[in-house]
Parts: sequence; C-alpha cells; structure tokens
Amino acid sequence: MPKKTFLNLPETRQAEIRALLLTIFYEKPVSQVKVSEIVSALQMSRGIFYKYFEDLNDAYDYLIHFYAGQVHGEIIDYMTQQEDDFFQGIEAFLLLYVDLDERSDRYRQLVLLAQNSYLFSYRPKADHGVEAWEKLLEKNNFAMPTLEEQISFLYFSMKLVIDSLTDMLANQWGEEELLKDFRFKTEWLLKGIKKR
Repeated sequence: MPKKTFLNLPETRQAEIRALLLTIFYEKPVSQVKVSEIVSALQMSRGIFYKYFEDLNDAYDYLIHFYAGQVHGEIIDYMTQQEDDFFQGIEAFLLLYVDLDERSDRYRQLVLLAQNSYLFSYRPKADHGVEAWEKLLEKNNFAMPTLEEQISFLYFSMKLVIDSLTDMLANQWGEEELLKDFRFKTEWLLKGIKKR
C-alpha cells in the first residue's frame, strides 16, 4: 500500500498519479513496466516515486485495491437504490459497463479488476456499513440469520458481479447476453436448481 507521503498529497495529485498508473498498467503487465516511464510521465524524480511507493508492485497493488474499493462501493449504492429488488440493483450496475469505449478509464479499470478478481474475496476487518447491509437483506426478505452469513453473502455478491463482468469481457457480450446470463444466476439463487 502507498506510503504516508502519497496519502498526504492533495486528492487532485493522487488522482493524476492514479490516472497515469492506470494508463501504464493497462497497456502492459507490471513485469514490463519501468519506474523510469512513470517518473518521466509524471515529471518527478525517481526518489519521489520511492517516497510514495515501495516499488512497482506496490503502486500496482494500490491502484487495483483503490478501484476495487470504488467498485465495491458503487455496487452497494446500486443495490440500496433498488432497496427491495436486490438483483435489479445489480443489473443496473452491470449496465454501466456495457458497450464501454475501450479508451475510457472505466473500461481500463474493469480490465485490470477482471485480471485481479481475487480482490473481491478479500475481507477486511472493518465493519462499517454492516447495519445498512443487514437492512438491505431484510427488505429483500433474504433469510440469513447470522452476521457471519450476511457478510459471506456480501462477498459472494461482489464476486457474482465481477464474475459477470469478466464473462462479458471474455465473451464480448452486449447488454442482452450479459443480462440473460446474469438472470440465469439470479434464478438459480432465488429458486434453486433442483426439480420440484
């Protein structure tokens, strides 16, 4: 994770650095990136880069974690906007990613997140937002009696979203194919897969 020096920068400078890192890490794997490319593009010294990050992998990890956190928050926002139609909220979020211009930041972020989807399994210790999540599950009549199960479902839901978007990228799906596939998953969850 970035050093305190980076976190103390004004948000505009942090955003500028993230934008450049996004462009560079989108265009080639971290193993092929050189610190000199970054410092040259940002017009900073090599020493300043190392005051912000331990190394290139640290900068890459920071970038991916930052965007994963952003997407995580957006997904929750879309779910809560729909309140009593949890999966409709997810569908609305998924539609943000259909037919994106490959030059857009959102598309580039998605590609990097799809390549690092394991981050959506990471469960930090913080418990902020748990109360709102419990209320959302209750409004949707989801039967999850323990907090442990509710938190597990939260991360399952995040993986469901990123996996759906990864499937869209891999198969070059448009809106119709993405929603059709997502609705299969929704049906399996809500109605089960066993014959009645």
